[in-house]
Amino acid sequence: MKHFFMSRAFLFLLAVLCLATACKKSVETNLDINHIISVATNDLAKYNVLVSTIAGKYGIQGDDDGNGSKARFWNPTKMVYDNRNNVLYVTDGTVIRSVDQNNNVKTYLPFGKINNFDEILDIDVTPDSIGGSLYFITEENCLYKIEPKGTSYKLTAIVKRVYGGNELGKLNKKDHFDIPRGVATGKDGNVYFFNESWNTIHYIDFTSTAPYDGTVKKFAGKPSTDRGGESGLFQDGIGENATFGRGVWDMCADGHGNLYVADYSDDLVRKVTPAGAVTSLFQYEQGLGVDVDGPVSQAQANRVDHVSATQNGKSIYFTTYGRVGYKSPALRVVKPGIDVTTLVGKNPTNWGDGSGDVAGFGEIGGIATTADGKTVYVSEVANKVIRKVTIQ
Repeated sequence: MKHFFMSRAFLFLLAVLCLATACKKSVETNLDINHIISVATNDLAKYNVLVSTIAGKYGIQGDDDGNGSKARFWNPTKMVYDNRNNVLYVTDGTVIRSVDQNNNVKTYLPFGKINNFDEILDIDVTPDSIGGSLYFITEENCLYKIEPKGTSYKLTAIVKRVYGGNELGKLNKKDHFDIPRGVATGKDGNVYFFNESWNTIHYIDFTSTAPYDGTVKKFAGKPSTDRGGESGLFQDGIGENATFGRGVWDMCADGHGNLYVADYSDDLVRKVTPAGAVTSLFQYEQGLGVDVDGPVSQAQANRVDHVSATQNGKSIYFTTYGRVGYKSPALRVVKPGIDVTTLVGKNPTNWGDGSGDVAGFGEIGGIATTADGKTVYVSEVANKVIRKVTIQ
């Protein structure tokens, strides 16, 4: 819940600071102003945040099913929350696990159903209107679909291509995927994916109910092979007039068909509308390497690596990389057009549960949120646990 209060004295102070820096700006001065705005905004935007560990045992690896701490994970990374049955699906190497509301962990897609060395890179679930099927994409450039079938499911290999490419056209006629780090399902039934090697988002237009009857089409991002991971070259725009940075690791969609991209090397969360218009949800300052809260015109991020959106698109949760300055990874939320707030990881801290100002994360493998945004799930790939963040 948010409470808003700002004194006239603070407004006067802020006006004086802005006037004093109007003629001459520097990184240090901007950071000072941003710090003041950050403190003020955090005073204005109070969230009641609680972090708890709901599944797995800290630092203990395995593949055991069970309740809560009795369960074991091998390599928990990307996740998606299915609001139809209130189940969290967790990718765990080459298998998929499920976690219900009582923290019971079960193996949903068992070992051996796909190539034993083909790690799952991302997963998403289609909207209810399209049947609620799971799509997941793998390291060897494959795309699979899981359709619910009573108490079981039907697994279909949509695309199976080891060789990488960025080609358009009919499925399985060319090489469409090349390190596909993100997958998202649109409300129109299309499946969108991000090719990290090319910095592009393409989508599959399924022209019939047959799983192989689809065409890959361009959507957003100028194909590039020579950017070398350098930040500062990003460009907002429509379709191929926009560019993305190297190292994009995650992508998601809201209920309106908008996509959100964790643009790691550009330190941004990018939004892509159904028409392919790409915008940045807060500002960019090249190479600052810090997280700064505040209005979107002032907020900054350091290495955005995971992203998850509420159904209405009014809250976009994302995580930032924690190695700069030996800080813990941070869970943050951007309200498009309004502000950015750090929920967990505001200060360097040890790993642990508790309120948002004291809890800390280890290396994050993925995040997922419920439709209303009141709960965010975080997987810790090194610590082998699933964390739950409740937000009020």
